[in-house]
Amino acid sequence: MPDIRGRIRHRSENKAESVCYTYKQHFAAATFYRNLSLFLDTAMFGCAALILATNFWSVMPNRFIAIPALAIAAVTGCRRATNLDDVPGEFRRSANEYHSLFDEYRDFLTVTLASDDADIQKIQSEFERLSGQRRRLNQKSPDASSIWYQYIKWKGEDKIREEITTTSATREALSGKEVTDSSPLDDD
Repeated sequence: MPDIRGRIRHRSENKAESVCYTYKQHFAAATFYRNLSLFLDTAMFGCAALILATNFWSVMPNRFIAIPALAIAAVTGCRRATNLDDVPGEFRRSANEYHSLFDEYRDFLTVTLASDDADIQKIQSEFERLSGQRRRLNQKSPDASSIWYQYIKWKGEDKIREEITTTSATREALSGKEVTDSSPLDDD
């Protein structure tokens, strides 16, 4: 039975790190979209102010008045077509759900799985519940694939692989073990 417990621990550590990575990605996406929305609002305000200033104080030639009006129309059309106002909230909601699941995985690793008194059936049942919850979140979470693709292109696939690979130090930290410089196999 200790072999099953070890495999569950290893899989739980990997899933916990994956959930952690996802909630951080979703918080970053929510912040990006919120900042993009703020930037577009500011640009539209600037264009509207330019139109108003041109109308009253002739700050630019009237033949160019269509440029800021077209910019406002283009930004408004893009925002409506993409539902940009809803996107930050969707990512923030998803990030909070993943963060909650991460806390549950961490509690599972540090309390339930660490307890010598815990029954293996109870451990397996809790692991399956957490895994099922993770699958459901993955199915209903907002799509960040375009952001993710651009991030991979910018960062490089090798760097991303390093970031998402679970190291033994990370697994130990997730399980509540003290991280030391010695090998995990050393029992001094």
